[in-house]
Amino acid sequence: MNSTRTTEVSFAGHCFRLRTDASFAADQGIHLLRFTPEISPAPPCGQLTHLRVHHSEDLFRDRGARLSGAPSVQVVPFRGEPYLLSRIGPVRWWRPDPASHLPADHLYAKDADGGLHIVLHAGTDRGERYALRVIRDVVLRCAEPRGWAAFHAAAGAVGGHGVLIAGASGAGKTTTLTALAAHHRADLIGSDRVLVTQAAASVVGVPISVRIAGGTLSALPPGQGLPPHKLLPAGSSGGKASCTPHDFAHAFAARVRESAPLRLVVLPRLSDDDQEVTVTVPRPATARAALAAACCTPHDEDWLRPWFADRTRPAGELARQSARLMDDLVARAPVMTMTAGVRTPHLLERIADAVARRLP
Repeated sequence: MNSTRTTEVSFAGHCFRLRTDASFAADQGIHLLRFTPEISPAPPCGQLTHLRVHHSEDLFRDRGARLSGAPSVQVVPFRGEPYLLSRIGPVRWWRPDPASHLPADHLYAKDADGGLHIVLHAGTDRGERYALRVIRDVVLRCAEPRGWAAFHAAAGAVGGHGVLIAGASGAGKTTTLTALAAHHRADLIGSDRVLVTQAAASVVGVPISVRIAGGTLSALPPGQGLPPHKLLPAGSSGGKASCTPHDFAHAFAARVRESAPLRLVVLPRLSDDDQEVTVTVPRPATARAALAAACCTPHDEDWLRPWFADRTRPAGELARQSARLMDDLVARAPVMTMTAGVRTPHLLERIADAVARRLP
């Protein structure tokens, strides 16, 4: 029997007891550490989830062979990522659909006691990343009965003041976050999914990699950019570089913060031109509509259905809860719309100053 190592980590107030095969524990632990918040933990939910990571070719092959003959149904927990769901006794198993482009090197399972498992082939490429997929699903589900809502947003903290940066893909969320980090040493809270707590009191991060457009990287001052190994590879113009929260925050001598009181909402609207940075204050109804479009609770355009963690409240009830929270959000926090062209000189500095001027 393989020896194992056990550690506990917490994300968004939810505690995870992680048990990993000793041969894989260092890789798994280092990866999780790069996402773990350093300061301002979120209020604890009081729950504990057991997560077991198996790094074993024999176990992977044995379970894969048993699953190949088991009845299955296709599920799509993520946009464009279909899996096959099967049951073997009391255990639910998920494996990549052979018709997909997913690597067939990992399996997920949920046992009869609610424990979660990841089974990895010994040659799995970057297998340490799969644990965070499980953790994110649990975090998002745990937030729902707490009266929280998830947003397609980034978030940072300037001087401890939380800034929610909400909008669709390409709106300029990460560019705005990078501007605040580069010019006001904003702590990183979240980069793509952010939780807003009950009554819109604070913002809480979800552990996701930071993806930065090449144009934003090129606008960073010399010596203040991200580590060289995180830059876009040659020929990837128009793409994005990906880095861990710790790599991003530490590049600007900032920290990874889990939560902060919500003090400002920014709705960025960046365009491919050189128009000056302009700030307007939208009408409450307009601001609320923009936030509703960015709200992921109960329906997320990427996280299509609950997966490892079962949803405990009906979608209709969650929708009403989110509606009340958005009313609180517009009533409690100033909302600003910021338009700018990505070709504007000194764009990041101007964005950072425009946002910082509206903080307490």
